[in-house]
Amino acid sequence: MTDADKKSPQGNRIAEKQRYNYIGFEVFPGEPKDLFKSKAEQQKLVDKVVAKRSKGGLDLEGCTLVEERVSFGEKLVLAVASVAMLLALLLPWYSVYTEVSATPTAVAPEPVALVDDSLALIGAEGDSLAEATTNLDSAGLLAAAEGVEEAVEGAAIGDTLLAAVEEAAAEPEQAVRVTRHAGERSNEEILTGHAIKRAKNREYEHLSGFGTFISLGSVGSAVFSSGFILVISAILMLVYGLLCIGLPALNLYSLFGLKGSADEVALAIKKYSKYNWLPVCVLFVVICLSFIGADYGFDLSESFTSIGDSYGVGALLGTLSWGVFVSAAASVMVAVKGIEI
Repeated sequence: MTDADKKSPQGNRIAEKQRYNYIGFEVFPGEPKDLFKSKAEQQKLVDKVVAKRSKGGLDLEGCTLVEERVSFGEKLVLAVASVAMLLALLLPWYSVYTEVSATPTAVAPEPVALVDDSLALIGAEGDSLAEATTNLDSAGLLAAAEGVEEAVEGAAIGDTLLAAVEEAAAEPEQAVRVTRHAGERSNEEILTGHAIKRAKNREYEHLSGFGTFISLGSVGSAVFSSGFILVISAILMLVYGLLCIGLPALNLYSLFGLKGSADEVALAIKKYSKYNWLPVCVLFVVICLSFIGADYGFDLSESFTSIGDSYGVGALLGTLSWGVFVSAAASVMVAVKGIEI
């Protein structure tokens, strides 16, 4: 500090009374008043603070810093989510079905009209043909009519029946039945076709989370003999199931089994709740791997219809059932609470 600063009044230290006028107390300038009305009131407050501090309490009352980080209600919600994650192992995790053709019972409401226009045209010219053959005997007239009928059947009717057969061959799930009816005239014939669709029934089979571990000897042998991506996905889903067993136990222990102060317990809950992101991460990796796909290592003729011809994202999402998503939602609920602590 220079000599000029020492001589100037700004260079001197601010007095105690002046400090109250500039640092937060400028609302009431001048001489500060006493905070207590009497010495007895001051001594009463001092004794109260000393008693509180002797018990380990804090001086501030109503401060949010001294509130409990994890309340009992929040612990109860986290406990319910952990139990739901564990009970989700009893729900269906995987669902597949096989389509089985049933006996056709329903007939299409709209029949396929196969009326021969050539026959109708010949029917319109029947009168002139009859007038030209009035002198013929009945045998000759019958032979002429049969010749006309055979010619028409060899042309238009044959083409119509061939089209019906080709349509039935193109759609093996439909059966085409053609019926012949006599028209109003002797040389007129009507063909009607009915398409009968074969009904299909789906036979479902479900596998729970615990059933996944039980069926490792049967289903596991078929899955682990498939492509590399499917094998890795199967291993990850087994890890997912193990996490749904271990994480609920860890969560319940951190909520109700830890000892110590409220802050120490809250920090431990925050630490352990981060592990609940693992099931979501595992499920995300499995979905990403399904986009690569893999071939099955078992006979497709004996497999389920819903899994398709090869493993992919469609087969995965169509196979996963709601038990997997319930456990994932419960783990996310616990993990998000760990961020808030």
